[in-house]
Amino acid sequence: MANPAKRKGTRVENKIKKLFLELGINTRRQPMSGAIVGFPHDVHADIMGGLSIECKARKGAKGFVTMEKWQGSADLLVLVSDYQEPRVQMRWRKFKELMGYVVSQELESKG
Repeated sequence: MANPAKRKGTRVENKIKKLFLELGINTRRQPMSGAIVGFPHDVHADIMGGLSIECKARKGAKGFVTMEKWQGSADLLVLVSDYQEPRVQMRWRKFKELMGYVVSQELESKG
């Protein structure tokens, strides 16, 4: 893989996959995501009926600076574009806590 951007993308996707696996959530990276019909996103996690994950990385958080400023020390940042469904941004530690709760609930409902 000669393209540095593709190498970086693969590295970040593998990192996200590993973080989910450490939470005990079966996860797979989707090679050629977006290029294959039916596989539009980078990573798939087997939780909550299937969680599709798109990964973006920027050097020095360039491009994310405004969101970081808006979020400050809040757990969640909710972004609302006119007439669109709100989206939520959170830091990994809070997401990890949330996923721990979800995993425990799924195990409890199966057990």
